[in-house]
Amino acid sequence: MNDLEAGQADSDHAESTEPVILFQGEPVILAAWVARAFGVQTREVVQAVKRNPLKFQNIHAFELTADDVAALTSQGVISKTGRGGSRALPWAFTQKGIVRLAMTMNAPAALEATDRIIDLFIEVQAQLVRGRTQVAISNPSQILPDAKATLRIGAFREKLLDALEGLLGTVIDPRTKATVRDELEEIGGSALDYLKAHLRKKGLENERIEAETIHILEKVREIRARTEAEVHKSAAETEKINLENLDKKIAIVEKLLQMADRMEPNAVVSLLGNFTHAPQLAAPQRRRLP
Repeated sequence: MNDLEAGQADSDHAESTEPVILFQGEPVILAAWVARAFGVQTREVVQAVKRNPLKFQNIHAFELTADDVAALTSQGVISKTGRGGSRALPWAFTQKGIVRLAMTMNAPAALEATDRIIDLFIEVQAQLVRGRTQVAISNPSQILPDAKATLRIGAFREKLLDALEGLLGTVIDPRTKATVRDELEEIGGSALDYLKAHLRKKGLENERIEAETIHILEKVREIRARTEAEVHKSAAETEKINLENLDKKIAIVEKLLQMADRMEPNAVVSLLGNFTHAPQLAAPQRRRLP
């Protein structure tokens, strides 16, 4: 089976309802969840493993067998694949496997996660070198948000959604009362619908939310450029005011997006945090190398 076949239909893969599952006595996460956190397709995750065999060695990431899938499905641990879905077997990752993957892939979420892991190591090492026996993390909510941080993030997401609603509702043609939303048509509508559905969720959607917001801003900037050209031709005062209003709302969304990037935990780091809640086990059972 080639790399493309090893995950060509992500939506059809067997998938667990929870990120962490127990497999052969060890907590692992299936590739579909890992890919979601990295903001890539499942096949890209599998390809990264296959192209770097020395980093994973069938220990930190491995393909389940048909018997494995049947057993986990019968236990209700993973879902059944749909009719006509991909017959590729799902892959599983240990906690160390996800970290190794983050240091292998060039996806933005992976690069950010790698930076946070390295920063944490440097911070802890510096304290130990200075003789501290107890270490303190300067920004723990970036690694594992507490209840207060989660509430702040939720409230902030509501502000971002309100700002986007305001941006899309901006009138850009005083004669027809056409708004940015009207100009974006299906593109803007579908992006905003996605954001409405997912801004109130937590965890693995962060990178996708940012991507959709950036997509909306790119389209709005295109509309702004066209509107500016028309304003220069007409020199209408009302249209100039509308353009200034649009600029202000773009700036608000951009600022909120930058703030969200600092506030939101990295999706990969959040995914690793799920292992914290996995059952405490004895030394994990390692799969034999083929």
